[in-house]
Amino acid sequence: MPPVFLVILLCCGCAGGKGAVREPPPPVVRTGPRVAVAPMENRSNDLDASEIIRGAFVSQIEAQGWNVMPTAESDPLLRDTLGISYGGQLKAVTPEEVCRALGVEGIFYGAVQEWNKTTTGIYNTVSVVAGFRLFRKDGALAWEGGDRQFRRDMPRGGGGAGIGAEIVGHALANLLMNPMTPYGKAAGRNAAKKLPHGALDGRIMDSPGK
Repeated sequence: MPPVFLVILLCCGCAGGKGAVREPPPPVVRTGPRVAVAPMENRSNDLDASEIIRGAFVSQIEAQGWNVMPTAESDPLLRDTLGISYGGQLKAVTPEEVCRALGVEGIFYGAVQEWNKTTTGIYNTVSVVAGFRLFRKDGALAWEGGDRQFRRDMPRGGGGAGIGAEIVGHALANLLMNPMTPYGKAAGRNAAKKLPHGALDGRIMDSPGK
């Protein structure tokens, strides 16, 4: 077969097949009442825990179509109008006051309830628990939910010198263990996935799988 004819056949075959480039998915249309996500109450010793979880929660509810006020706007406004810069201060005001200050129809409160990592020569455990509540602008609770992430890694083996060597190796592997960030993000995302889109319409008070 002449080389030129072969090239033509190859070109025709490529043109008739499916292209490798995929069209990007259409952007999510964010509709409905505007809401905000307040700074979370952080009951852990890790200062980054609340922002890791909140960031994942915000990103997920935005992807689900919620009309969310950016935290870069809501946080300074809360600080300037109500003097609130972290979640623990929200107890001094009402959800109605927070919604009014931000000009939103609903406000999410959140709490880092657990953020623990235990590393020993025998096992590693990671536990993250986060909860969220959505209040309407009249102060009524519209939804409550959360998520728990837990993982335990233990050495394998039958015993004797083999298990001893494995424990030593496991202890060394602890130094390279993944940080807490993936678990915090997973807790934020999973909590958000339990949020019904119509939670502010007065019909849905909570979601299963809290």
